[in-house]
Amino acid sequence: MKTAIRNLSFNELKRWSEKNKLPKYRTDQIFYAIYSGNVNDFNNISTIPADLRTLLNEEFLAVSLELVEDIHSADGSIKFLFRTHDQKYIECVFMPHDSGRNTLCISTMTGCPIGCVFCASGKIGDSRKLSQAEILDQVFLSQSKLNSKLTNLVFMGIGEPLLNYENVVHSIEMLTSENNHIFSHRKITLSTVGVPLKIRQLASLKEPVKLAISLHATTDGDRSKIIPTNKTYSLSEIMNDVEFYYRKTHLPITYEYILFSGFNDSDNDAKRLAKIARRVSSKINIIPFNEIALSGIDSKYKPVDEDGITLFIEMLESYGVKATRRKSFGSDISAACGQLAGNKIF
Repeated sequence: MKTAIRNLSFNELKRWSEKNKLPKYRTDQIFYAIYSGNVNDFNNISTIPADLRTLLNEEFLAVSLELVEDIHSADGSIKFLFRTHDQKYIECVFMPHDSGRNTLCISTMTGCPIGCVFCASGKIGDSRKLSQAEILDQVFLSQSKLNSKLTNLVFMGIGEPLLNYENVVHSIEMLTSENNHIFSHRKITLSTVGVPLKIRQLASLKEPVKLAISLHATTDGDRSKIIPTNKTYSLSEIMNDVEFYYRKTHLPITYEYILFSGFNDSDNDAKRLAKIARRVSSKINIIPFNEIALSGIDSKYKPVDEDGITLFIEMLESYGVKATRRKSFGSDISAACGQLAGNKIF
């Protein structure tokens, strides 16, 4: 099978060019076209001769994914459904904000092995890691379908990003490379439930990204009920790694907190959450629970109503921390937080 060209680094593409006795500037032209130029078909690279376009088509895949459909929400968001070469389905979501910020939420695996009880992605059953090209092609293929330019990127779709560490990091490096200027590292956020050693490793990136911790509970007992990996990687360990990340990168931390009625919405929960947030510069995103029954899966956990969300935010603010209610995009098309599961699966 042909190699997807976005799996290659610049140096690998350079060696291929040298092997084929191409002038040095051809590597720059090809690299610029597939990244900064967002060209997803070699035949559309107008800066290179026809015989080189033919050679590229013979040896590489211009894209690693097939866009199956784009599903539009009433709120302006768009869910993109992609098919991989081995017939898996993944999704990413475009989210337009009133401020002019345009965010793409992308996936890093074909499923998720974590198995959080509130998330449909963990029910897929297959959790193959996406390649570097499969991660990147979500960005470039989505951008080609949009009328507006992407400004922000979040690794918050299907899969736990830190369990696909190498491909995720290489993707970030390609997107933030000074040769490409596609995204600033400060416009990229990676969300994780916490993976041993990987948060510390992520802090060593030349251009570190913003870190979001998928927290959702303030005690190990409660968190282990909804996030199975918490049984082996405790809150205290995660917080030590978070503090290390902040000290190394000086980037504020985001804590993501889905509210469940009668489970994690008490005053004591707010007090403990505020204590966690005060350890380093941070903010808290309160996320309404999106019923995953919309993806064909039932959950015994129930959402908190709008008055309850407001009350919880007021409690947090009374304890001296910044908290905001995060808007859920695409709930009418099963594209909101926790609902991504591959439309063609159910």
